[in-house]
Amino acid sequence: MITFVVTFILGIVFEYFLGLGWSIGVLTTLISLVLFFYFKKEEFPIGKIILIVGIGFGLGVLRMSFFANSPDQELFKLIDQKIYFEATVSEEPDVRDDSTRYTVNLVDYKSSVLLVADRFPEFNYGDKIKVSGRLDLPKNFTSDNGTEFDYVSFLAKDKINFLIYDPNIEQIEGYGGNKIVASLYALKNIFIKNISAVVPEPNSSFLSGVIFGTKQSLGEALLNDFKKVGLIHMVVLSGYNITIIAIGVFYVTAFLNRRNLSFILSIIFIVLFATMVGWGATVVRAVIMALIAILARFLGRPADALRWLFIAGLLMLIWNPLILFYDPSFQLSFMATLGLILFSQFIFNFISERKLAKYIPTKFGLREIVASTLAVQFFVLPLLIKMSGFVSLISFLINPIVLPLVPAVMGFGALTGAIGLLPWVGQILSWPFGVASYFLTQIIISLTEFSANIPFATLQTGSISLWLILIWYLAYGFLYWKFVKNKFIL
Repeated sequence: MITFVVTFILGIVFEYFLGLGWSIGVLTTLISLVLFFYFKKEEFPIGKIILIVGIGFGLGVLRMSFFANSPDQELFKLIDQKIYFEATVSEEPDVRDDSTRYTVNLVDYKSSVLLVADRFPEFNYGDKIKVSGRLDLPKNFTSDNGTEFDYVSFLAKDKINFLIYDPNIEQIEGYGGNKIVASLYALKNIFIKNISAVVPEPNSSFLSGVIFGTKQSLGEALLNDFKKVGLIHMVVLSGYNITIIAIGVFYVTAFLNRRNLSFILSIIFIVLFATMVGWGATVVRAVIMALIAILARFLGRPADALRWLFIAGLLMLIWNPLILFYDPSFQLSFMATLGLILFSQFIFNFISERKLAKYIPTKFGLREIVASTLAVQFFVLPLLIKMSGFVSLISFLINPIVLPLVPAVMGFGALTGAIGLLPWVGQILSWPFGVASYFLTQIIISLTEFSANIPFATLQTGSISLWLILIWYLAYGFLYWKFVKNKFIL
């Protein structure tokens, strides 16, 4: 399976850069079939290997060649002109400190348009609206660290090829769209309001970020501090957060003592939660792996994490191959999980066999958290340098300190929002949990602000080339091969 997925990825890359068309995919597949039957009688399974590689590569080429993301040509003719149209808000609004971004599907055109509008008035998912404004094309931009972000391709991967700044928006009809999705979005917003009613800012926004991936009122300064110390993953709903939720749901439903019902309820809750927070690349990968792990447990089979990671990646690339190139969340999430699977046990053994063991005990799972954090941090380091232009030196210390607090933060935060749903007395009863949430989040925020201001907490490197990243990961692969071959404990 892993060989098939790797060659499928290579097929996508080949077609993306060379663009030779679907015929190459068909030809590769046919040649692999011929060679398979030719070498079928050989003792060494070369025919089987050729078949897997050829079909994987061919299907990758075919998927990339048939993926359509070109902009609507009728809309393209209207660039720099003021246009009027009717549309539907197709995604949950992305609320920022001073603006709101709406992704809308137009009635008369195929492409989606991103509206960068004022914070007020507010519109919701499913609203049908009238829009007027000057149609523009997205533009790439350079960050403060000197790294260029390919904003055009980032939007294009989701078939968003146009945007309008400061549009005039008028609601025609509300409460459209999928009723289940709209209800889940509404429930999430009620949860966030309940938390905000008890927990002050910026702690309430941080709680919302940890639980739901929202970060509206954290402020640019605090967000930058989280980036500097390598904790930004806490407020963008990483796979770690989803995993905590999946484990919690599974154990809660296990108390029902009805195996089939527990299995079904776990799947339903995880899918509904993923819908509530939005099916981003990180969420999709984490949900697929969580569902596979639950299924493996239900069937009584051990879950092969590496295989399921590649299956999750394959399913996501079949859905949208462009995330391989232009979705930082997918890239970081996949590689972080891969690093966790490959290297965390080696690092755990290294700590256990050295004097470090007495300083990093197994109690409360601290040693496992430290090993997992270091494995992830080192493995995604090349990508982080490419994307951010700096290395967070302090992240290797601050992550093991903060991450053990996350399950408690999520638990108390969720209870604050859930109990707040009770009529009349909800806010009063949720107050103790809100206080606990406030103190835990304040510890994390204070540690983050302090660590971000330590001299040399970050090392400015500038961006690095894709060739250097490739060499870097080949070195990681060689290192892993040596460890496994020699049964080496660091």
